[in-house]
Amino acid sequence: MALDLKIKTNQKQLSKKLGKFQTRLSRIIDKGVKQAGFQLLDIIRTKTAKGIDARDVPFAQYSESYTKQLQREGKPLKVDLFYSGRMLGSLSSRKTGKHKTSLGFTNAQMRQRALFNQVLNEPKREFFGFNDRTEKIISKQFNRFVEKELRKFRI
Repeated sequence: MALDLKIKTNQKQLSKKLGKFQTRLSRIIDKGVKQAGFQLLDIIRTKTAKGIDARDVPFAQYSESYTKQLQREGKPLKVDLFYSGRMLGSLSSRKTGKHKTSLGFTNAQMRQRALFNQVLNEPKREFFGFNDRTEKIISKQFNRFVEKELRKFRI
Protein backbone atom coordinates (compact mmCIF):
# COMPACT_ATOMS: atom_id res chain seq x y z
CA MET A 1 0.00 0.00 0.00
CA ALA A 2 1.48 3.33 -1.09
CA LEU A 3 0.65 6.71 0.32
CA ASP A 4 1.19 9.78 -1.78
CA LEU A 5 1.31 13.04 0.18
CA LYS A 6 1.57 16.49 -1.39
CA ILE A 7 2.00 19.58 0.75
CA LYS A 8 1.43 22.99 -0.65
CA THR A 9 2.89 25.89 1.36
CA ASN A 10 2.49 29.60 1.22
CA GLN A 11 6.12 30.21 2.15
CA LYS A 12 6.60 32.89 -0.52
CA GLN A 13 3.57 34.88 0.62
CA LEU A 14 4.56 34.54 4.25
CA SER A 15 8.11 35.66 3.51
CA LYS A 16 6.83 38.65 1.54
CA LYS A 17 4.47 39.69 4.37
CA LEU A 18 7.23 39.32 6.93
CA GLY A 19 9.50 41.57 4.84
CA LYS A 20 6.78 44.24 4.65
CA PHE A 21 6.22 43.96 8.39
CA GLN A 22 9.94 44.46 9.10
CA THR A 23 10.06 47.53 6.85
CA ARG A 24 7.00 49.08 8.45
CA LEU A 25 8.23 48.24 11.95
CA SER A 26 11.51 50.02 11.20
CA ARG A 27 9.59 53.12 10.05
CA ILE A 28 7.37 52.99 13.15
CA ILE A 29 10.41 52.81 15.44
CA ASP A 30 12.07 55.74 13.63
CA LYS A 31 8.91 57.80 13.97
CA GLY A 32 8.65 56.91 17.67
CA VAL A 33 12.29 57.85 18.25
CA LYS A 34 11.71 61.22 16.57
CA GLN A 35 8.69 61.81 18.80
CA ALA A 36 10.78 60.85 21.85
CA GLY A 37 13.39 63.44 20.82
CA PHE A 38 10.78 66.16 20.53
CA GLN A 39 9.26 65.12 23.85
CA LEU A 40 12.67 65.38 25.57
CA LEU A 41 13.16 68.78 23.94
CA ASP A 42 9.82 69.92 25.35
CA ILE A 43 10.65 68.56 28.82
CA ILE A 44 14.02 70.38 28.85
CA ARG A 45 12.39 73.66 27.82
CA THR A 46 9.56 73.29 30.35
CA LYS A 47 11.86 72.44 33.25
CA THR A 48 14.22 75.29 32.36
CA ALA A 49 11.31 77.75 32.23
CA LYS A 50 10.32 76.59 35.72
CA GLY A 51 13.89 77.14 36.95
CA ILE A 52 14.59 73.43 37.49
CA ASP A 53 17.68 71.59 36.26
CA ALA A 54 17.91 68.10 34.70
CA ARG A 55 18.04 66.48 38.16
CA ASP A 56 14.86 68.29 39.31
CA VAL A 57 16.82 70.67 41.56
CA PRO A 58 16.17 74.45 41.42
CA PHE A 59 18.84 76.49 39.65
CA ALA A 60 21.36 78.44 41.73
CA GLN A 61 20.56 82.15 42.02
CA TYR A 62 22.04 84.68 39.59
CA SER A 63 25.01 86.72 40.78
CA GLU A 64 24.30 90.08 42.39
CA SER A 65 25.81 92.04 39.48
CA TYR A 66 23.77 90.09 36.90
CA THR A 67 20.61 90.59 38.98
CA LYS A 68 21.24 94.36 38.97
CA GLN A 69 21.71 94.28 35.18
CA LEU A 70 18.41 92.44 34.75
CA GLN A 71 16.66 94.99 36.98
CA ARG A 72 18.03 97.90 34.92
CA GLU A 73 16.79 96.25 31.73
CA GLY A 74 13.39 95.44 33.22
CA LYS A 75 13.82 91.69 32.82
CA PRO A 76 12.37 89.15 35.28
CA LEU A 77 14.71 88.04 38.06
CA LYS A 78 13.56 84.42 38.06
CA VAL A 79 16.42 82.01 37.29
CA ASP A 80 15.15 80.37 34.11
CA LEU A 81 18.10 80.92 31.73
CA PHE A 82 15.84 83.08 29.57
CA TYR A 83 17.29 86.38 28.49
CA SER A 84 16.31 86.75 24.87
CA GLY A 85 14.96 83.26 24.17
CA ARG A 86 17.59 82.57 21.54
CA MET A 87 19.51 79.87 23.42
CA LEU A 88 16.56 77.58 24.11
CA GLY A 89 15.04 78.58 20.76
CA SER A 90 18.06 77.17 18.93
CA LEU A 91 17.73 73.84 20.74
CA SER A 92 16.48 71.26 18.26
CA SER A 93 16.04 67.55 17.69
CA ARG A 94 17.06 65.77 14.50
CA LYS A 95 17.43 62.24 13.21
CA THR A 96 21.09 61.17 13.18
CA GLY A 97 20.86 57.54 12.12
CA LYS A 98 18.71 54.45 12.08
CA HIS A 99 16.65 54.53 15.28
CA LYS A 100 18.70 57.49 16.61
CA THR A 101 17.92 61.10 17.31
CA SER A 102 20.11 63.84 18.76
CA LEU A 103 19.39 67.06 20.56
CA GLY A 104 21.65 70.00 19.91
CA PHE A 105 21.95 73.70 19.28
CA THR A 106 21.65 74.97 15.72
CA ASN A 107 23.51 78.21 16.42
CA ALA A 108 27.22 78.16 17.37
CA GLN A 109 26.91 81.26 19.57
CA MET A 110 24.01 79.70 21.47
CA ARG A 111 25.99 76.46 21.77
CA GLN A 112 28.73 78.44 23.52
CA ARG A 113 26.18 80.10 25.80
CA ALA A 114 24.73 76.70 26.72
CA LEU A 115 28.22 75.32 27.38
CA PHE A 116 28.88 78.25 29.70
CA ASN A 117 25.64 77.63 31.64
CA GLN A 118 25.99 73.86 31.69
CA VAL A 119 29.72 73.38 32.37
CA LEU A 120 31.94 76.45 32.62
CA ASN A 121 30.00 78.81 34.86
CA GLU A 122 30.15 78.57 38.63
CA PRO A 123 27.56 77.75 39.92
CA LYS A 124 26.60 75.35 37.16
CA ARG A 125 23.03 75.29 35.90
CA GLU A 126 22.75 71.88 34.24
CA PHE A 127 19.61 72.19 32.15
CA PHE A 128 20.66 70.06 29.17
CA GLY A 129 20.08 66.45 30.13
CA PHE A 130 17.58 64.09 31.71
CA ASN A 131 17.18 61.88 34.76
CA ASP A 132 15.78 58.37 35.24
CA ARG A 133 12.26 59.67 35.80
CA THR A 134 12.27 61.57 32.51
CA GLU A 135 13.71 58.53 30.74
CA LYS A 136 10.89 56.35 32.08
CA ILE A 137 8.26 58.87 30.94
CA ILE A 138 9.69 59.02 27.43
CA SER A 139 10.16 55.25 27.27
CA LYS A 140 6.57 54.65 28.34
CA GLN A 141 5.28 57.09 25.72
CA PHE A 142 7.45 55.44 23.04
CA ASN A 143 6.13 51.97 23.95
CA ARG A 144 2.53 53.22 23.82
CA PHE A 145 3.12 54.71 20.38
CA VAL A 146 4.68 51.51 18.99
CA GLU A 147 1.92 49.33 20.47
CA LYS A 148 -0.75 51.60 19.00
CA GLU A 149 0.86 51.46 15.57
CA LEU A 150 1.28 47.68 15.72
CA ARG A 151 -2.42 47.24 16.57
CA LYS A 152 -3.19 48.75 13.15
CA PHE A 153 -1.58 45.72 11.47
CA ARG A 154 -4.31 43.28 12.51
CA ILE A 155 -1.92 40.35 12.39
